[in-house]
Amino acid sequence: MSHNTSTNNTKPQSVHISIAGTPHRIICPSDRVKSLEITADRLNEKIRQIRQESKGKILNNEELLVLVCLDLYDQVQELSADIHTKEQSVNQAIALIEKINKDAQSVLR
Repeated sequence: MSHNTSTNNTKPQSVHISIAGTPHRIICPSDRVKSLEITADRLNEKIRQIRQESKGKILNNEELLVLVCLDLYDQVQELSADIHTKEQSVNQAIALIEKINKDAQSVLR
């Protein structure tokens, strides 16, 4: 969840969510309730997906949550690697543009 620095509607609020069928009471700023509920829905969808992929093996909630955490961590690592690759590409493009500008300036003098 992203952090909202706005001070509007940030009064803490009790929110009831369910993850893998287990109810949880979470206190969060009232302007983050919808985001929390969406995140819980996405986690539950990921849990359903892992259950379907387990090929009939019955997984308890702890096993499911470990698998979800591993999957999400893997996704974070992939995104981090993608960001790093894109940053390198941008830096290379900037260096090339600077070189072209420098070469163009030397030609125009």
